[in-house]
Amino acid sequence: MPDPKPERPDVNDYLEFTDIIDGDHPSVEETAEQLTYGLKDSISKARVLYQFVKDQIFHSFKISATSVTKKASEVLEKGHGICYAQAHLLAALMRASGIPAGFCYQILYDQELEQFVVHGFNAVYLKELDKWIRLDASREDSWIFNTEQETPLLSINKALNEHDDFVIYQTPSRRVIKALDTAETVEELRHLLPAKI
Repeated sequence: MPDPKPERPDVNDYLEFTDIIDGDHPSVEETAEQLTYGLKDSISKARVLYQFVKDQIFHSFKISATSVTKKASEVLEKGHGICYAQAHLLAALMRASGIPAGFCYQILYDQELEQFVVHGFNAVYLKELDKWIRLDASREDSWIFNTEQETPLLSINKALNEHDDFVIYQTPSRRVIKALDTAETVEELRHLLPAKI
């Protein structure tokens, strides 16, 4: 499996805040500070931030939520989001803690919808190891943060033409943002999920 590659060579680009990745929002800043209090290294900080999003921020589809969340601060406030929104919050928390974080995608075939859909997650740069590792906080399993092995990602079925994109993007996909902006409900969003990054 190839190593994930950042689209931008300067790792500091992956620390920037935006309207959506609003790591400078007071609630996001405060949460990051509380979770990482007393921790000195990026590995320890990344571990607790990942576990927080994985365990405390629920996937909107799985809890039958109605509202669509997009901005990191909104995901934190409401406590849920689909994979893209969970990735937005994790990136904001990481960036607020000084850990470069980007966005990764897979193209998967959804049997229920009978179409390809983009699945979103994150990659973070751990300076102590001088490497990027990919993390999927939308997974509901017992996987514990491990620097030797990336999060088990959703499996790729090459026979269905599913594929993994190994680029680490600095900002979320425009198609992803458009879907989140367009949908008024989570049920509507299910049918607006992009098929391309």
